[in-house]
Amino acid sequence: MFIELPYRLIQLYTFEDEVVLDPFVGNGTTCLAALKTKRRYIGYENDKKYYELAERRIEEYLQSQNTLFNQQTNTSQKIALIANV
Repeated sequence: MFIELPYRLIQLYTFEDEVVLDPFVGNGTTCLAALKTKRRYIGYENDKKYYELAERRIEEYLQSQNTLFNQQTNTSQKIALIANV
């Protein structure tokens, strides 16, 4: 996916531990970029199909990052992914 643009913009315009709002989540690219840059996120999605896709991608990323030492910090970065169906 094309994560480079939201990744760079989030790094440029926010600080670590801040919250990134994504009102049109789609497949979750901006939410993933927020997690990779140590930000938290709130995302909204109207389409259930895209909501489920984004949720799956985010969970896969978080599981891939979980180790013995950082398991709690990764799950605490996820604030909310909201479906408005």
